[in-house]
Amino acid sequence: MNELQRIIYDASRVLLWPVLVATVICFVWVLIELGFLLYELWLRFRYRDLDALEARTLKARKAFEDGKPRTAYRYLQENNYSIVVSRFLFDLIRNYQTERLAAKPLKLLQEYEFYTLKRLERTRILVRVGPMLGLMGTLIPLSPALLGLATGHTTNLLFNITTAFSVTVIGLLIGGLAFVISIVRDRMYAQDVSDMEYLLELLEGGDGRLHSGRRRDKKGVWDAEPKVEYDIAEEELEKTRSIPTLMETPSEPLIAVVSGDNGVDGHSGGFPEVAAVTTPDPVGAAPALTFDDPAMDWKHDEDPFADLGPVDATPPVGGKSVPDVSDATRSS
Repeated sequence: MNELQRIIYDASRVLLWPVLVATVICFVWVLIELGFLLYELWLRFRYRDLDALEARTLKARKAFEDGKPRTAYRYLQENNYSIVVSRFLFDLIRNYQTERLAAKPLKLLQEYEFYTLKRLERTRILVRVGPMLGLMGTLIPLSPALLGLATGHTTNLLFNITTAFSVTVIGLLIGGLAFVISIVRDRMYAQDVSDMEYLLELLEGGDGRLHSGRRRDKKGVWDAEPKVEYDIAEEELEKTRSIPTLMETPSEPLIAVVSGDNGVDGHSGGFPEVAAVTTPDPVGAAPALTFDDPAMDWKHDEDPFADLGPVDATPPVGGKSVPDVSDATRSS
């Protein structure tokens, strides 16, 4: 055995105890998840009733409309046949009591969809990790077992073979239990999400939406909706311009093509000549915007979008951009 093989052999021997410890932890973990699954199944078979869910939710809606939120909360809390649904209703009632945001129930529903995925990740990880630990726990003790067989140490051979086979069985058991738990929970949580969607539709759906969290006082007046406040930015009136618009759709195009004798389309350069079209202005209307207007006279050294505000931290003075090199050459 050369030096590299010796290093690999020693590294694998070092990994034996971490693999054994991780296998025991995963085995305890999957047993705990199995216990939670049995408890969830018992709650569902014992207390889940779709008709009862509808009746309680409709009573809660009626209580909200009558200005009796505490009664509505009591009816909602009776839907405790699932851990996911119970946690969702707890957060929903807390929103009605404190924040009173009308859009929050839908966001809570989305959050609990991710919560169910998070709970499924626990056992889905064990589906892959369990057999992997079992395989590692099988192969690592085989090397010293073969060495014991070659040297005649039967006790060492028996001890390592027993460890290898035992870890294999535990790893496969972890993967099998985790797979069953994941399959059953996937169906259960999909049903819970469907129940929560149905509950919200019954509670806040219909012709008239509930104003979440609003209550009536003794005079029968609803609480006011929360006011939305914002900071008003300072307007710069000198940079605000009114652009004249056309009073009606013109029958002729604004850009007319003048045909000529030379080149393509009557122009020697291959481009059509553009002539300004002037139309009589209606009485009291703003003048039409033509190419003869000074506002349309854009030079090469001007930025037509300078009035929209500076882009750089230190904008150029006067809205001017960097002078064109060709212009500077012509001026000199």
